[in-house]
Amino acid sequence: MFRTVRPDKISESISQQIRDAIFAGLLKPGDKLPAERELVHSFGVSKASMREALRSLEVLGFIQIRKGVAGGSFVTEVHPQKARELFSNFLHFKNLSLENLNEVRLILETHTAAVAARTIEPANLERLQSLIDEGAADLERRDMSRLRHNEIEFHRVIGNACCNPLLSFILDAVHHLLVDAKDVLQPSFEFSVKVLKAHRQIFNALGQRDPAAAGREMARHLADVERDLALIQEQIGIRGPALARPGIRKEKEVMTAGEKRSANKGGSMSKTTTVRNRRV
Repeated sequence: MFRTVRPDKISESISQQIRDAIFAGLLKPGDKLPAERELVHSFGVSKASMREALRSLEVLGFIQIRKGVAGGSFVTEVHPQKARELFSNFLHFKNLSLENLNEVRLILETHTAAVAARTIEPANLERLQSLIDEGAADLERRDMSRLRHNEIEFHRVIGNACCNPLLSFILDAVHHLLVDAKDVLQPSFEFSVKVLKAHRQIFNALGQRDPAAAGREMARHLADVERDLALIQEQIGIRGPALARPGIRKEKEVMTAGEKRSANKGGSMSKTTTVRNRRV
């Protein structure tokens, strides 16, 4: 199955061959790789190079290295969280903006809402209804952290209802960026009231199995969210692409939207919100 490798890129060549074997179906999740001694012989490399290659495969999520008598290197299915982390690592070096995030959402989620109106299962409709009910209860308690989580979960359920794993993965990554953006922007109570109302409209369209209405309501909702978040971004003084960049943010003192309004009215600002080492 494996070939001896070039001396200049030893561990990289080993890991690539093992990945190729996995992609070709020669190795499947749950399969145990040959013992280290056998692998060293097959590749014609040192133990150190072999171990380096296996560690890199574990970092990428292709294998799990287990210790003990029944241990060894086992092929695993790459976990969505691992894939999302690698995707975020790539985006760390891109100048993502809130506008970039909203553009992707408008393109994808308008489509997914229309598709979901045809494909969504009763269990998913029940889940959406429960999220709306929980959201209403969270509004009464003013539990904004839980409310923001449920707002994102509502969109994830719709995305997964399309039964397209590629689309679900992309939307999941986008929604995680949105969670981070909301953690920085801290949308107001009024924002969440509008979101909950929009979610009810989308839910009604999905329940009526009306693709056109579902897509239309989703597009209207996303346009409102884009406008409102952009306004908050301006009010608290965050500028430029750094808002939606998934990386370590430099420490920055910013005012919340409410504090900004108070300051503009001549009131005293009791505190500032420190955004420190945020991943957005």
